[in-house]
Amino acid sequence: MRRILKLFRVSRAVLGMVRNADDANRVFDLIEAMYASTDTARKVVERMSRDPVLAQVLRERPRLGHVDVEALSRLPEGTLGRAFVELLREYRLDPNLLRVQEAPDAASYVKAHLFETHDLWHVVTGFRPDSAGEMGLQAFYFAQNGSRVSMGVFVVGLVFTFLSRFELCEVVMPQVARGWLLGRRAKRLFGTDWKRLMDRPLAEVRAAFNLELDWVDKVLRESEAAKLSVVAASA
Repeated sequence: MRRILKLFRVSRAVLGMVRNADDANRVFDLIEAMYASTDTARKVVERMSRDPVLAQVLRERPRLGHVDVEALSRLPEGTLGRAFVELLREYRLDPNLLRVQEAPDAASYVKAHLFETHDLWHVVTGFRPDSAGEMGLQAFYFAQNGSRVSMGVFVVGLVFTFLSRFELCEVVMPQVARGWLLGRRAKRLFGTDWKRLMDRPLAEVRAAFNLELDWVDKVLRESEAAKLSVVAASA
């Protein structure tokens, strides 16, 4: 019964995200639904703990905490912090409307860290915080961590996109492919101490994490061009 209830909560949250990704609360509703179950959080921690790097992250638990938007806006143009503020202002997002969650243990840390860093992942991966961009970022999440939770969210999101916003499929699917390729090639982002990187050039941060946006976009363009060429030749 608990699994059915959790599936319902996650599905409802994913549907809300797909229908109105411009509402930041939809994404956080999804994270809340994903990790509402103590059993799920425990399994996630157990899986992460088997990886030495993630095990260290769970011990140290770096946090983003309160975001000083005004201070970040004074950083030089092109830095991670400045790009973060520009995205927040463009989409009228206020990170400080979200309560900084306490994280007294590893399980609560996973959820708190995902809450406060989600928009930074948008910045470094280049996915916009809209419906298509959110699905691309979910594909990136899955490519990075490969958990059942991420896979479930990803699949449910695709199904709801197909059923409720079919017109977005041609926009969403390239973003999904982009997220998968980018996530598989990039170094792991979870557990990053983003505060230390705010004054660094965004291009430098992306390079450090092997986030090869230009390469991935080129591969996708060439793939699309090849497909169109085959279609034209067979016509």
